[in-house]
Amino acid sequence: MNEKILIGCTTYSGKEYVLERYINRVKELTFNNYEVLFIDNSKEDDYFNKIKSLGMNVIKSPWNERSKIRLTNAQNILRDKFLEGDYTHLFILEQDLIPPRDIIETLLSHDKDVVSGWYYITEVPRPCLSREWELLEMKFCPKQPLMVEMAKERLMKCFLASFGVSLIKREVLEKIRFKAYHGFTQHADTWFFFDCEKNGFGVYVDTDLLIPHFQDYKWGEILNKDKEIEKDFMKLKEEEEIQ
Repeated sequence: MNEKILIGCTTYSGKEYVLERYINRVKELTFNNYEVLFIDNSKEDDYFNKIKSLGMNVIKSPWNERSKIRLTNAQNILRDKFLEGDYTHLFILEQDLIPPRDIIETLLSHDKDVVSGWYYITEVPRPCLSREWELLEMKFCPKQPLMVEMAKERLMKCFLASFGVSLIKREVLEKIRFKAYHGFTQHADTWFFFDCEKNGFGVYVDTDLLIPHFQDYKWGEILNKDKEIEKDFMKLKEEEEIQ
């Protein structure tokens, strides 16, 4: 099969500090059949215009005060554009991650439904992946593997991979649409992996691929703002789907 990759980046103006470095890296990737698409979910148009001025394909997605809604909308625009094309894989590459130049070839070599590298998140670093999960008092609780477990397995089967650097086969996205729920802080990336499990799609992490993550650590502030806004929605059924 001749693989054709769409590199998809949902982003916003808060990531401007790493924009040009990100663009330079995607242009340096050694795989020879890919396109890049940004989905900008910023409130204003300035960042959209800047990305466009740098010669990149970009679409503006609708603004919503709740981050999980605006991100889900942006991710579904990306999914729709992927399915409209003749791509075989979607490579999710978030803007604050700078991968090795040959990452696409490496991930393709595993031939999995979903396969990712991995990276650390939060100011107290922890791997962005888990092998198991549980639901406690309407709270989703991922269980992270010990580093010694990761050391023993080059290709680790997981429940939740590092979504921001994930290679996803077309048949997965034909089946799964991005969504989020009232009553849960988790965004669409978490529920995507939940749906992968429900639909029998294997999710794997290449433990050799530790990706530098130039995170600004504003995620906690964003989640807290969502919680405040969503208080007015808590009378709705917790199962109600947003997208």
